[in-house]
Amino acid sequence: MTDTAEPDVLDLDALRAQLRARPDIVTADAQLMEMVRAALASDSVVDLSSRQRRRVEAELARVQAANAALIELSKANLAAQAQCHNAVLAVLESETLSALDRKLDGRVSGALSVDKVRVLIEGCTPLAEGRALIGCAPDLVDALIGAKAERLGPVDTRFADAVYGPQGPGLRSEALVRMDIAGHPAALCLAARDQAAFTPDMGADLLHFLARVLERRIAPWLRA
Repeated sequence: MTDTAEPDVLDLDALRAQLRARPDIVTADAQLMEMVRAALASDSVVDLSSRQRRRVEAELARVQAANAALIELSKANLAAQAQCHNAVLAVLESETLSALDRKLDGRVSGALSVDKVRVLIEGCTPLAEGRALIGCAPDLVDALIGAKAERLGPVDTRFADAVYGPQGPGLRSEALVRMDIAGHPAALCLAARDQAAFTPDMGADLLHFLARVLERRIAPWLRA
């Protein structure tokens, strides 16, 4: 009966211990080192530290971008508040309806960086030759704004001439805010040649504030 030699079984624990004790077995062998480098460069080897670093870098870039956007938004909000405050001061400084009309046509439009300011008042003529305070036909405010409290976006070309006069065809965007002046339906109308000056996604809180100030300022003169 012939004895059959069993194949040698590789003792991994012993091999690891030997390599830890003598790393030069690998480092001194150029061929082995090349195989190690190839294995490390293979897609099958996951470098967890590099992946974590990339994840942290991506998150940092996202946070920095969000912070930059927040800072820009805050600056824009502060600038808009300053513009509205200057417009309100001009309104409050007006001692007569004619003076307010001139302020709206000049200083207020400049403070708000728009090309045209109009206050339309249905069913009355506040001034015989008003520049900004204009009487208009009944139901025009509803036609301009609809059932909403405001509308921001492109100029409604159907009413551009009636609202803004000769400058109407050259205006591209507008902000309209519903008003009630001494019981008369009315609207604050701001328009600009810049198509991006007013867009539907913009907030209108400051415009509503200005409209409320104008309501309280104009109403006593209409009742007088």
